[in-house]
Amino acid sequence: MRPRYLTALAALTCVLAAGACERSDPELQPDDLLRDSLGLGDADRVHTVRISTEADRERAEPATVEIVPGDLVQFMTEDRRPHTVAFLMDSLPDAEAAFLRGGAQEGSPPLVDPESRFLVSFRDAPEGRYPFVVEGTGEAARGVVVVAPPQGRR
Repeated sequence: MRPRYLTALAALTCVLAAGACERSDPELQPDDLLRDSLGLGDADRVHTVRISTEADRERAEPATVEIVPGDLVQFMTEDRRPHTVAFLMDSLPDAEAAFLRGGAQEGSPPLVDPESRFLVSFRDAPEGRYPFVVEGTGEAARGVVVVAPPQGRR
């Protein structure tokens, strides 16, 4: 028979280990398409900006996305109208602009079908603000991706 203190120690270890493992937000987990085509997994965090045209205005929802280095942002269309997404390279500091250029992530090709995507990886991205514009058939929409330090490092 095992001494009670060993059973209690084992139970405490399990509780502490479970609490130490940070679980990814289910809403930020990649969908099946991203898992299958890019090999993304449960540890990857994908933020979605939905783009559409409403009343002759482009729309990006949410317009502000706060992420940490290593996250991904996908811009996904919700309608059949053509859209493009472009980061405002002239307004970025040199390090942020070089990061986007280095990954050929300055802007999207035309996104013409519903659920078309432009996926941007912020792995090793410098912290800062990455303003973008969504253009299409309506008045342009603007937004920003904010790369912030992980909580605990702020």
